[in-house]
Amino acid sequence: MEQIFEYLKKTLKSLNLIEQCRAYRISVFACPPFLFVVLGIIIIIAMLVTTVLASNFSEDPAVVVVSVSIMSALLFIVGHAVVNSFARLADVSRMKSEFVSIVSHQLRSPLSAIKWQLELMLENVKNLSGAEQKTIGMLREQNERMIELVNDLLEVNRIEDGRLILRPTLVAIDTVVEGLIKSYIAVADKAGIKLSFETNDRMIWVFVDESKLRWITENLLENAIRYTLNEGEVKVRIIKDTSTVRVEVADNGVGIPLADQSNIFSKFFRAGNVLRLRTQGSGLGLYLVRSLVRAMNGKVGFASLEGKGSTFWFSFLVVRGDNQSAKI
Repeated sequence: MEQIFEYLKKTLKSLNLIEQCRAYRISVFACPPFLFVVLGIIIIIAMLVTTVLASNFSEDPAVVVVSVSIMSALLFIVGHAVVNSFARLADVSRMKSEFVSIVSHQLRSPLSAIKWQLELMLENVKNLSGAEQKTIGMLREQNERMIELVNDLLEVNRIEDGRLILRPTLVAIDTVVEGLIKSYIAVADKAGIKLSFETNDRMIWVFVDESKLRWITENLLENAIRYTLNEGEVKVRIIKDTSTVRVEVADNGVGIPLADQSNIFSKFFRAGNVLRLRTQGSGLGLYLVRSLVRAMNGKVGFASLEGKGSTFWFSFLVVRGDNQSAKI
């Protein structure tokens, strides 16, 4: 029932033309949704007027011709306005992408320089007091966050511009995921979270970009650990059937409110309960996860219940595999 209510609410919101135009940050008379409605009304009026004139002035074709010409001119004017509106939106989108790309590239150099300077300072740890070490460590952590954000922005730009570079090879997905799990056990232990891995098969081969596969898995793992409270549990499962392999990352953390679930893969979106927890994040991770999985011809999805936890999954076609179950 709640899902039906949310669907109706979303549908009614989509019919609010004024709200849509505000989202585009342009006037109503330059807004494509509004102009489409106007165009539709003019088309209906044109059809009715033409029908009436053709019926009542069939003996005087000139009246019909003039009326149709006037209606055609109105349609042309409104159609031209619609095209111009979309052109403006396309220009704004292009300028935004160029701006983000330029700024991101300009930020990479100073951030990298700061990173190496901090690394050099930490190498001389014997000459630093405890407070100085703590401050430099905090600065390095914040600098790493900025570098990650810049890299994410650049990746988003490449995806939106159709410039994403993939280098697919044959990859044993269970080996890659298991290796990542082992590297995150210490992080999970520090957070007081139990991290486990299981697979129903071994040497499951897929044709994907291994670096992108690692990034996708790491992002889902970090989210699961970040949004699971102390003494919680994160389970990673690999399930292979005859043609596909599915990787699931399940937690018993805070979950996602039903009202936020339709936007969970949107850019810069973060659920309301996550914001209350004040956890770190840019809202780009899941957008990139979905984009990268789809770019490699995979599928992605999730199931979640607020207060109970979430399960995010992605799947790829299997190239070949050998039967051997395992669990750690």
